[in-house]
Amino acid sequence: MGERQHDDPNLTTDSHHDMLATVVGSKELALDSMVYSYRHGFSGFAAKLTESQAQQIAELPGVVQVIPNSLHKLQTTRSWDFLGLSSHSTNNVLHKSKMGDGVIIGVLDSGIWPESKSFNEEGLGPVPSRWNGVCKSGDKFNATAHCNRKVIGARWYIDGFLAEYGKPFNTSEDQEYLSARDANGHGSHTASTISGSVVGNVSDRGLAPGTARGGAPHARLAIYKVCWSIFGGQCAGADILKAFDDAIHDGVDVLSLSIGSSIPLFSDVDQRDGIATGKEIGFTGLVYPEAKGLDPNAAGMCHDLSLNNTNAAGKVVLCFNSLPQRAATITALQVVREAGGVGLIVAKNPVDILSSCGGDFPCIEVDYEIGTRILFYFRSTRSPRVKLSPSRTFVGKPVSPKVAYFSARGPNSIAPAILKPDITAPGAHILAASQDPSIDGGYVMRSGTSMSTPHISGIVALLKALHPNWSPAAVKSALITTAWQTAPSGLPLFAEGTPQKLANPFDFGGGFVNPNGAADPGLVYDMGTTDYIHYLCSMAYDNSAISQLTGQSIVCPSRKPSILDINLPSITIPSLRNSVTVTRTVTNVGASTSSYRAAIEAPFGTNVTVKPDVLAFNSAVKKISFTVTISTTQMVNTGYYFGSLTWTNGAHAVRIPLSVHIVYMGQKKHDDPETTKKSHHKMLSNFLGSKEAAKSSILYSYRHGFSGFAARLTESQAEAIADFPGVVQVIPNRIHKLHTTRSWDFVGINQHSSNLLRKSNMGEGTIIGVIDSGVWPESECFNDEAMGPVPLRWKGICQQGERFNSTNCNKKLIGARWFVKGVRDELKMPINETDTTEFLSPRDLIGHGTHTASTAGGYFVEKANYRGLAAGLARGGAPLAHLAIYKACWSIPNGGCSDADLLKAFDKAIHDGVDIISLSVGDDIPLFSYVDQRDTIAIGSFHAVAKGISVVCSAGNDGPISQTISNTAPWLITVAATTIDRAFPTAITLGNNRTIWGQSIDIGKHYPGFTGLTYSERIAVDPTDDSAKDCQLGSLNATKAAGKIILCFSKSHQQDMVSASKSVLEAGGVGLIFADFKDDGLVSCNIIPCIRVDYEVGTQILSYIRRARSPSAKLSFPRTDIGKWVSPRVATFSSRGPSSMSPAVLKPDIAAPGVDILAAYPPVHTKHSNGFALLSGTSMACPHVAGIVALVKSVHQNWSPAAIRSALVTTAYQIGTDGTSISQDGPNSKVADAFDLGGGHVNPNIAVDPGLIYNISTDDYVQFLCSMGYSSASITSLTKTTIDCVEKSHFELNLNLPSITIPNLKETVTVTRTVTNVGHFTSVYKVIVEAPYGIKMTVKPQTLSFNSTTQILSFQVTFSSTQKLYGDYKFGSLTWTDGKHLVRIPIAVLPSNLNHIYGNVEDGW
Repeated sequence: MGERQHDDPNLTTDSHHDMLATVVGSKELALDSMVYSYRHGFSGFAAKLTESQAQQIAELPGVVQVIPNSLHKLQTTRSWDFLGLSSHSTNNVLHKSKMGDGVIIGVLDSGIWPESKSFNEEGLGPVPSRWNGVCKSGDKFNATAHCNRKVIGARWYIDGFLAEYGKPFNTSEDQEYLSARDANGHGSHTASTISGSVVGNVSDRGLAPGTARGGAPHARLAIYKVCWSIFGGQCAGADILKAFDDAIHDGVDVLSLSIGSSIPLFSDVDQRDGIATGKEIGFTGLVYPEAKGLDPNAAGMCHDLSLNNTNAAGKVVLCFNSLPQRAATITALQVVREAGGVGLIVAKNPVDILSSCGGDFPCIEVDYEIGTRILFYFRSTRSPRVKLSPSRTFVGKPVSPKVAYFSARGPNSIAPAILKPDITAPGAHILAASQDPSIDGGYVMRSGTSMSTPHISGIVALLKALHPNWSPAAVKSALITTAWQTAPSGLPLFAEGTPQKLANPFDFGGGFVNPNGAADPGLVYDMGTTDYIHYLCSMAYDNSAISQLTGQSIVCPSRKPSILDINLPSITIPSLRNSVTVTRTVTNVGASTSSYRAAIEAPFGTNVTVKPDVLAFNSAVKKISFTVTISTTQMVNTGYYFGSLTWTNGAHAVRIPLSVHIVYMGQKKHDDPETTKKSHHKMLSNFLGSKEAAKSSILYSYRHGFSGFAARLTESQAEAIADFPGVVQVIPNRIHKLHTTRSWDFVGINQHSSNLLRKSNMGEGTIIGVIDSGVWPESECFNDEAMGPVPLRWKGICQQGERFNSTNCNKKLIGARWFVKGVRDELKMPINETDTTEFLSPRDLIGHGTHTASTAGGYFVEKANYRGLAAGLARGGAPLAHLAIYKACWSIPNGGCSDADLLKAFDKAIHDGVDIISLSVGDDIPLFSYVDQRDTIAIGSFHAVAKGISVVCSAGNDGPISQTISNTAPWLITVAATTIDRAFPTAITLGNNRTIWGQSIDIGKHYPGFTGLTYSERIAVDPTDDSAKDCQLGSLNATKAAGKIILCFSKSHQQDMVSASKSVLEAGGVGLIFADFKDDGLVSCNIIPCIRVDYEVGTQILSYIRRARSPSAKLSFPRTDIGKWVSPRVATFSSRGPSSMSPAVLKPDIAAPGVDILAAYPPVHTKHSNGFALLSGTSMACPHVAGIVALVKSVHQNWSPAAIRSALVTTAYQIGTDGTSISQDGPNSKVADAFDLGGGHVNPNIAVDPGLIYNISTDDYVQFLCSMGYSSASITSLTKTTIDCVEKSHFELNLNLPSITIPNLKETVTVTRTVTNVGHFTSVYKVIVEAPYGIKMTVKPQTLSFNSTTQILSFQVTFSSTQKLYGDYKFGSLTWTDGKHLVRIPIAVLPSNLNHIYGNVEDGW
C-alpha cells in the first residue's frame, strides 16, 4: 500500500483490518486471515486469501499491488539481479545459456586467490576438450591443488615488468607472489564478478549481505597475471601482449581486461568502499578547529588539519575537504588519531567517491550542506555532542543507475569519429571475492570501471554460449543496440559529476547494458578483419605499421577510406560543416522474414535522412546497407549534439546513438594565403564567366584569419552564389560604427539602439559603490567628460594617500576611501613591510578593483584593446553613473580583505549615499551563518539593503563543484559567470601542412617559420617520473628542449599553463602547446607564446609527433572572432548551488558575462596592454549586473532591492545563440540548471519592464532568519533592533523570493508567493507550469486579475512527489503571462522520501 497514512502504527493496523474485513466478510475473519501488518517503514499487510479475494482487494482504493507469497533464497549481492539476470527466473539469458556453460573466459589482471569459495568447481562438468592452456605453479600456488574445473588454467608474466622495474623483485618487501596468486585482490574481484560460483552468506564487513555469484557461473576461468602490486599496481606492455598471445593459443572465448594506459590500475577510484563500518560511538563531544586571522576556517580543512590534543581527545572531529583527492581524508584521519580523537566527519564535494578510512575507526562522509548544518550546530551549542552509527545496506531505494563520477568520458581523443565508451554496466560498490579471507572475510566492495568491465565480460560469455557463431563485433552490436537509456524508475539516466547531468553517449555509449535484450537484438552491425584494416588505413597509419600489427602484408587503397563508414553501431561526426553521408550495413539475426522501419531522433540543429528508410529481409537477403545523410544550417561553432537512429519491426528496437559536432565554415581552407586567393578568383570566374570579370568584380580576398571575399554583385548574382558549395553566407556590405569590446553588446546594451541604456540615460545620477582593491584614476575609463554634476545627496569624500590626492577624483570618480586597519591588525606589522609593494591610498596595485569599477560604470574609450586583441569601444554598463571607490582589499600574501575593513567599507558606503554596492569578494566553504559576526558581507549587506541599497556579489570561483556557492544571503544579488560569443582562435600549423586550432591571448615574440616540435615526456630529465607530462619545473631536459615548441598535457588543475610555460622557458623552449581540460578564461604567459588546446587536439598533435621523423610546427598570432561560438555557457569556474547554508534559498540568482572580459587595468603590470586587461571570474560577472542595476534604478528610482532582483531573475533567458538551452562548461558538460545560472542569463532590456515583481521587506528577512533557527539575541545583534522570533511554519520556504526551492520534499508541501503588478494597472495573468520530473505541481488560483484597486495578489503552489525513490534535485519553472510579459521563476525540488527509505526521519517538509 506504499507510504503510511498515519503516524500511529496502531491506526495503520486498524485500517488494514478494516480493509480486509470488507473482503472476507467480518473483522473476526480478518483477524484470522491476517499474517502480518506492515506499519513502520511502509503500509501494507500479509493475509491468507483465495485467488478471487486477492483480485478483489487489488481493486480497492489505496492498494498499490497484491503480491503472491513465495519462498525466497538469500538475495544476491545485487548487481546481476539488477541487470535482470536473477538465478530464480527461468526466462532470461542466464538460464537460456545454461549459465555460460562451456565458455572459457580469460582474465588479464593481478591473478587470483584460488581458495576463495567463488572459484569452487561444484556442479561443473569436465574441462572443455578444446582447452590448450596450462596451470603454472609458483610461489604459494600449486597447479594440482589450485586449478580445477572452474579455474582451468593460470599463467603469470613478469619479465616485461622486471625489465622496466630495473631491479630484482623482492616479494617480502613488495608483498607479492611470484605466481598466479593475487596479492591485492583486484584480479580475484574481477574474475569472481565475471564467473564466480554461487556462494551464500557473504558481505563486506556486514554491508551488502547476500549470495554472491558471477554473471556466468558455469563458465570457466583462465587466469593471466600481468599486473603486480608495486607502486599502486603496474602492468607492463610486454607482459600484456604475451598474455594475449597465450590466451589466443589456449582457446579462450572472451578476454576481460580491466587495465588502462594512462590511469594507474589500482587508483583511488578502486576504493569506493562503504563508510563507517567500525564500532558504534555513543554520544560524545564534537570538535571543529578554527583559527584566528583572515582565514578562520583554515585549521578545519582536512588536508591541513590543526588540532589541539587536549580539545580533541575522546571527541569526534569535523573537517572540510576542498580537494578531490582521497589523500586529504587519510591525512585528517592520522591527525585525529594522533590527537586522541575517536571519530571523523568529512564534509566534501557531494559527488566525490566514498572512501573507507580503514580499520575500526569510524569515519563518515557528508556533503557540504550537511557539513555546514553540523558546523552551525557546533557553533551555536555550548557543549556540542554527536553519535556515529555504522552504515546500513539498502536495495532498490536510491534512484539508479547513474554513470559514476569516476567513469572516464568521451569523446575519443585518438579517433573522435569512434564513439567511446560503447556501453555502461554496474561498477560502484560491487561485492566480489578478494584476497586472503583472514583479512576481510574474503569479500570486499570495490568501485571503478575495473568492476564494470567484468560485468560485460560475464554477459558476453552468456551471449557467446547462446550464439557461438557470432563475431565479437556482432556481440558488441547486440549490447549497444539493445541498451537502456532510462532507469527502472522511468527516469532518464543521469551522469554523476560536477554537477550531475543527463547522460549522453559520451557518458554511457549506447546506454546501460540490457543482457536479456542483447540475446535477441534483431539486427547486428557486423565487422570483420577487413573492416578493421580499413579503419587503420583511414587513420592514416602507414602500410608497414599496419602490416606489423596484422601480421600480413597490407597495402592501403590510394583513396583513403572514410573513418565515418566503419560499420560501427554508432555514428559520430566530429566536424560537421555542411553535409556528410555515411554508410552502414545490418545483418538480420532474427526471423528470416522481417521488415524494419527507420525512426530518427535528429541531433539539434541537424537534418537527418536515411535511404532506404525501410529494410525488408527474407530467406535470401540477410544483409542490407543504408546511407545516413546529416546536414546542418547552424552558423556557430557548437558543442556536440546527440540523437539516435532506431530500426524497428515491432518486436525489436535496434538503436544506435548519433553524435554531431557542428563547425561553422568560417575558417580558411588553405594555410597558404595565395592558394586561398586563387580559390576565390576561381569561384568568381566560374560564376561570372571569365577571369577578367572576376578581377573587375572582386574588392578583397580575405585569406589570413578566415576564407572569403568581397565583390561587386547584383542582388540576383548574390542570391545565386549563395548556393555554391562551400559558401557559408552572402552578407550585404554596409557602414558600421565602432563596435564595443563585446560583453555589453552581447547582453543587448548598445548605445546605437533604443534600449535600457537610452531609457535610463546611461544611468545618469546613480551612484555605484565598488568595494574592492581600489582604482587607477588615470585610466581613460574614469574621465568625467559629459558627466553631470555630483548628486547633492552625496556625502562622501576623496581620501588622500600615497600617490592619490583630491585631484584624482572628479565627476565620474566622486569619492574614494581606503580601509587598512583590519588587515594591519591581522598581519601584526605595517602593510608596506610585507613581501609585496602596496599603495597606502585608494590607488589600485592589484588591478582587480580598477577592472570591476570600469566594467560597472566606466566611460567610453575608443580603440581599447589588450595587445591588439578584443579591440573596440570600451565602456561600462552605466557610462554616466558616478563611481565611489572603497578600497578594502590589499596586495598581501595570497591577497586579502579583512572582515573589519569590509564592514567599515559597507558602513561608509551606506553613509555616503550610494545606490548600488558591487562586491566581487566572497568566502570559501564552509560558510558562516548569516548572523555570525565573521560573515561581514551578510551583515553589511543586510544593513545596506534595509536602507534601499542593492548589493550585488560574485558567486565564487570554486566551480563546477556543487554546493560551493558563496554570498548566499537572500537579500544579496548573487551572480554566476558565463561566456560571451567572442573567442581568440590561434592556428597551429604542423609540419605536414595540417592546421589545427587552439586559443591564446599571447602576442609576444613568435618565430615566423616552422620550428622543432616535441612532446614533453620525450625530453624528460627522468623518464620514470611522470612530472614531465605536464611540464613541471625542472622536469625537462634542456639539451633536448632548446629551440623547440613543447607539447604538454595537464594532469590536474594544480599545474596550469603559466607554470608550464616557466618550465619550458627554463629548459630553453620557445613555445608551449598546453593540452588541458575544457576550461574557461585565457591567461597570457607573457614570456613565450602559449596556446591552449583540448585533449582531442592535443592527442592529434601527439599522434603527428609520434609518426613524423622530424616533427615541426608554426604558431600563429591569435585573432579575435565574434559571433561564431555558441554562447552563453556557464563558466567552468563559476561556483554552483545549492546553498550549503540555506538550501531553500536558490543561489545563484542570475548569470552574466565573466569570461575574458576587457576592462581597465593599471598599466604598471601590463606591458603593451594600453591600460586594459582580459580577466575572467565571477568577479567580472558581478559588475555587469551592478551596471544593469544602476540602469534599472535610474528608470525605477522607487523600486526596492528585492524588486530589482526580481525583475532581473524573472526576465532572464535560458536559450543560447544556437537555439538550445544554455549549457554549462566543465569536465561534465550539460544543460545548465538553476544551480548553475539561477533564473538564467541577465536580459537587461526586458528587466526594465518585468510586468510583475516579487517584493520582500526587511521584516520578511528577519522572519526568515528566525525560521533558520537563529536565536532572537543573535538576530537582534545583526539588525540592531530588538527581535522576538515568532515561529511560523515553513517560513523559510515562504520567503517571497523569485524562485522556489524545496530541499527535502517528503510528501506534500504548499508554499505561498505574492506578486506586485508594475505594468499596466488593468491586466490579467495566467499561469504556465513546467513541473520538475516526478513532481506534481498545483497552482491556485491559476489566473491573477489586477485593476486600479488591486495591485498585489498572492497565490499558492502545492508540490507532491510521485517518486518512491531517493533522488536528486529536479528542476522546473512557474511563469505568469499576460500575453506581453513572461514572468518566470525557477523551481528546484529534491524529492526525499526518507521515511520510506530509512524509517522515521525528522527533517524535511
